[in-house]
Amino acid sequence: MRIFPLLMLFLLLMLTANAGAEVKTLTEFYTHLEQAATVLKAKADLEAQRSNLNVQEAQKGWEIFGGISAGYQKSPFAREPFGHFFDPMGRIGVRYPLLGSAERQQRAINDAATQVKIDDVRLDWSKRLARLFLEENYAAYWSAKKMLALTEAYLRLRDDGVISILHKRREAGLLFMSDYLEFLSAFDRAERSQIEFSNNRDQALIRLGYLTNSEIRPFEPVKPVLYAIDSNTPIDIEQLDLKILQARIENIQKTKETENWRGIDSDVNATAFGGPAIPHPSPESMQMGYGGAVGFNFRMPIEIMSVRKNEESRLNSLLISLRADYTHRDQELQHEFRALLSSYQQLAQQIKFQHTRLEAARELIRERHLRLKILDGDVIEKYFQAVNTYYRVAIENVETESEQWKLHIRLRQFLTLLEGKGRDIHPEINLSQLTDPLQQAASFLVSGEKNKAAPKRTSFSAAGNAEASSGRVAVYVWNFDKLSTQPGLWEKNQTIEIDRFLISLDQQQISKFAANPAPLKKFLTEAHRRGKKVELLLGDPDWILPEQREKLLMIVKKLSNINFDGLHLDIEPDQLESDLPGKARLEELIETVRQVSAVSPWPVGISIHPRYLTKATSFDICVLCELKAKGIKEITVMYYAMNLTNIVTALKSAMNQYPDLLFSLAQSLESELGPENSYVHKPQSIFIHAMQQLQSQLRAPNFTGLVIQSWQDLVSYLHENTF
Repeated sequence: MRIFPLLMLFLLLMLTANAGAEVKTLTEFYTHLEQAATVLKAKADLEAQRSNLNVQEAQKGWEIFGGISAGYQKSPFAREPFGHFFDPMGRIGVRYPLLGSAERQQRAINDAATQVKIDDVRLDWSKRLARLFLEENYAAYWSAKKMLALTEAYLRLRDDGVISILHKRREAGLLFMSDYLEFLSAFDRAERSQIEFSNNRDQALIRLGYLTNSEIRPFEPVKPVLYAIDSNTPIDIEQLDLKILQARIENIQKTKETENWRGIDSDVNATAFGGPAIPHPSPESMQMGYGGAVGFNFRMPIEIMSVRKNEESRLNSLLISLRADYTHRDQELQHEFRALLSSYQQLAQQIKFQHTRLEAARELIRERHLRLKILDGDVIEKYFQAVNTYYRVAIENVETESEQWKLHIRLRQFLTLLEGKGRDIHPEINLSQLTDPLQQAASFLVSGEKNKAAPKRTSFSAAGNAEASSGRVAVYVWNFDKLSTQPGLWEKNQTIEIDRFLISLDQQQISKFAANPAPLKKFLTEAHRRGKKVELLLGDPDWILPEQREKLLMIVKKLSNINFDGLHLDIEPDQLESDLPGKARLEELIETVRQVSAVSPWPVGISIHPRYLTKATSFDICVLCELKAKGIKEITVMYYAMNLTNIVTALKSAMNQYPDLLFSLAQSLESELGPENSYVHKPQSIFIHAMQQLQSQLRAPNFTGLVIQSWQDLVSYLHENTF
């Protein structure tokens, strides 16, 4: 019984999807333009001004006036001397404005009629602009959907496994890290663009709904035919601003010509009135009386000539200002039109260029595809680069088409284009043509035609003879987060096989692992399962000082429950920022080593400068004797030099003198050091050969191998070395 609801839900989803894919042409939206909010507002404004005009016209001409009054009066002629009488009176009349009063009424009517004319123009333009603005948002929706489809087709390459192919080639050393990161960043940019295009599409859909005052569902847009616009086409539509200014100029000009009685208010009137006779003929009752009058009224200021002169000056100045605004705005519109027309012509040429460029990018993909089937090497990277180039050019092509369409719309504010003027010479490139190269690339790359197994590179130890292969390689790791989170750290083939990791932890990591050692223990377990050793590397020279030594001891105690394979100290006296003399520094170093060895649950090793191998260069202190006595198990000599003979001589002498001490040799790949100290400036072949020679010549029971400074430098060198 549960199958039926699921089936209905599936059908509903299918119907919704089909509804979302409905094709809608631009003309289908025009039927809703009368309901656009801007058009409705313009209609309402026009109706309000028409009502105001009717009010002004109704107030013109004859007026009725009247009044009722009542009061008491005293009269010396009354029968009773100085008697008082109730005195009501009523009057009613009509009057007709003349001279300035009549002109003022006519001005109010003219002003209202002008405003009606202006709002009528605004209504016509609101319909025109709503139509053009609707088309502009339709164009925005069209371009957003088209670019979104292109981007989704491009990102499908990533989702279908292209990243995996690139990763395998990078791991095999066949792809530079810079190229690998560039490919990744291209997908990241496309993903960011996908969000942008999706937002643009949704915003355009919302504005289409606002303009049509209706709910608009997602649809498939169709670009209409755009008719050609010649470079010498003149403006043939009078603009809104100019029409409004012209209406105001005509109204002021009419006022100036028709008003001759400014400042002189007058009217003619007829009045009838009635009330009691005074004095009353009888003390017991009033006797009523009535009468009437015809009159002429006028009113003017004393400075009537000044008023008329200044009003005339005001109208003249206003007229001059409006005419200047008209001329200035006309020039602005002409300039705006010419600038738009020039931009449109440039974009027409740009589209021609973009079409040629798109064809070139399409042909580049085809050529790279043919080479990819025949040649090895970096051809697949070139193919990826061609695909990336095509995607960018295709997006730019759609953007240029969209911009030209929008400019075409803006030009139609000035022009009336008829179908007889000819179609645009640059027709639209349909979406299937644009996405076809990307779909072919996805199909080819994930089909396995070129996804050959990456060849393995010779490991560092195996590159030499059998004796040299017995040497081991360790690395200083100063960025444990990157090491522990590197994808495929244990599974990938290493150009140099690393057997031991000396990992450094910062203060935050120390506190985190002291509270929750599980992640670190898991890393150690994985390393041990693969035969790797992991030692704790502590390397702050300030810990040599007595006042700082307790911090080092506390770190060792905090991490004592973690099963490191050893503790390695890289606390060089020469790097200590202190006023202590050289001999005192060495003495404090030895004391620090003694206290650390006493609390460390792991074997302790230390890195030292080669000068400390002999007593003569160590302030008459036998550093190796003291370190051995204080519990050090291994001495790592940081002899950063290119003279292999000197290195071997110095280490062999120390190894022979102290057969109970283990020795290792540190070599540098740091870019901060010069070419006489670091192999980062040498080709990989020279570096590998030198390391093989050192492994072979230092082979001894108490030689544990080489230590590379550092892991990050080694990774960068092997994958990015330009030699």
